[in-house]
Amino acid sequence: KYGNHIERPFSPSTDWAQGGPIISRECISIRHWTNVPVVHAYMPDSDWSSDGESALVAAMRCYVASKLGDEVEVPDELTQG
Repeated sequence: KYGNHIERPFSPSTDWAQGGPIISRECISIRHWTNVPVVHAYMPDSDWSSDGESALVAAMRCYVASKLGDEVEVPDELTQG
């Protein structure tokens, strides 16, 4: 904690305060399908889109794909727990 600010982990796929500004800045659109438990996020002026179990997950997947491509290689040291 720094002054009145409480530091929290960066998690834009679960925290609207972090993911919301990215969605707005990147103009990511979100579509909720009827009777399907999947949310679709897409960037209207590009071919990038992604699905997820929540709007934030779908939107952040779409954002990462637009920046890094459809497949991202995660270094082994980041997957060791």
